[in-house]
Amino acid sequence: MWTVRVGIVSWNTATLLDRCLAALPAALAGTAYEVVVVDNDSADASASVATGHAGVRLIRNPANVGYGRAMNQALAGADAQVLVALNPDTEAPARSLARLVERLMDDPGVGLVGPCLVDDRGVAQYTARRFPSLAVAGAACLLPVRYHGGALGRRLLLEAAPQPGSPADVDWVIGAVHVIRASALRDRRPYDERWFMYVEDIELCWWLAARGWRRRLEADIVVPHLGNASGSQAWSDPGAYDERCFDAVYDWHQRDVGRGRTRALAAINALNAASRAAVAITAGRPADHLATLRRAAPYHLRVALHGAPPPAGPPTATCRHSVGG
Repeated sequence: MWTVRVGIVSWNTATLLDRCLAALPAALAGTAYEVVVVDNDSADASASVATGHAGVRLIRNPANVGYGRAMNQALAGADAQVLVALNPDTEAPARSLARLVERLMDDPGVGLVGPCLVDDRGVAQYTARRFPSLAVAGAACLLPVRYHGGALGRRLLLEAAPQPGSPADVDWVIGAVHVIRASALRDRRPYDERWFMYVEDIELCWWLAARGWRRRLEADIVVPHLGNASGSQAWSDPGAYDERCFDAVYDWHQRDVGRGRTRALAAINALNAASRAAVAITAGRPADHLATLRRAAPYHLRVALHGAPPPAGPPTATCRHSVGG
């Protein structure tokens, strides 16, 4: 039997956290596991919810320290063979996490697995992806949308393409559920703390890939995931949320892939955003949708001209940043 440490980061997600924790005994049935919840200075009852579940250890931070740092706290000091990073807005079905652990440990070449994530209607979310690259960005920009679901779109895992329907090796899976082989990490912490939030899941999978560890989407194991439950508390403006995500992605890409490629990637994204805005204007799309697209093109163009912005810390007090979903 393999030993498992489950880490959860919460910020004002008490109701969701309660359901997430209640699901774990059935989701991990047959495994020896422990659960650590790190609360990032929630103003709600997240901390008391955590302690209300038997066997859950709570760490309370006096401030919101960011997702990567808090998740590293949750997973630190364990001699477990498997580390599970879990968002509180997931509700894992019976035996789902146990099966993911089994899949991971049954294949010695795999360093990380994730499930197929679905929304509250059971529709598959955009879970498995290719690393950001000129090829992926170029295909998304130049390939007509009606062909994104074709063979090339499926191979490049474009956003409009269907997700793999069966277990498959992928570049990375989003970090709502990461099941990680502890020995693959060597002496590093699971997540890079350079970023307050976002891109730490890409960076971990990139790091594993560079060391020969495969990453897999176990598409036949399904976990419901609300999606961005905490992040949505910080940004009602989709454009601000998108820019925050891209800030982190561009900073990682510039550091680990190269400044020239990052500026080229941003140039393609700027062209893509401008072309989408033109189509939306012609089609008479809603004003808020047009505003987001019009804002995106200049944003990407700035990165193309000047390089990635520095890593962003917590937002100002007027926009308390959130983590964990």
